[in-house]
Amino acid sequence: MCHRFHIKTGAQAIADMLGATNQCEEGAFQPELFPLATVPVIRADASSSLELVACHWSLLPRTWKPSAKYPTWKSFVRKYPTFNARSESIDEKLSFRQSFADRRALIPATAFFEHGFYFGLEGVETFWFAGLWDRCTVAEETIETCTIVTTQANRLVGRHHPRNRMPVILADEDARKRWMDPAITRRGELQDLFRPLADDRMTHWPAEPAQ
Repeated sequence: MCHRFHIKTGAQAIADMLGATNQCEEGAFQPELFPLATVPVIRADASSSLELVACHWSLLPRTWKPSAKYPTWKSFVRKYPTFNARSESIDEKLSFRQSFADRRALIPATAFFEHGFYFGLEGVETFWFAGLWDRCTVAEETIETCTIVTTQANRLVGRHHPRNRMPVILADEDARKRWMDPAITRRGELQDLFRPLADDRMTHWPAEPAQ
């Protein structure tokens, strides 16, 4: 699982990396990001061009409706966490399967955190998680949310993660293009992308203790 990541790259720089239209103001994102925070997301717009938008981190299915038990969307996703989507069941689980079919996304990061360590890519400042997004409209409010796809951890991350999980990292241009290809709708066509990134392509360092 991934429940904390870091992004120090500015919004316009993120958009420029993939030739996307920037819909976010500078300073829209905090450097340290946790579930429910606003995070940067690259997705396809209505004309199939890429755009950078801000989404809340914890995916809310568009079919969600308020109830007496869960009057707000945040109360719902706190009870049923959706900040990660397991790649093994991404096309089956009700919360994620439609977003997997036609609302895949890229989420930039400069590092992710697991049990006292930050993990990044060797020689690469900004890299990309496989993500999903969705849009839910309740009364007059439109809520745009996202999730990070996870897979089995490689040995480097697995030494520090009790559940042996890590984000799906799309480290190559071909992988990113395939992930964002709207013509691909079956999980099996993307199976190779769900393999954990090789240990030797990653680096890690201890997180500084809280002051």
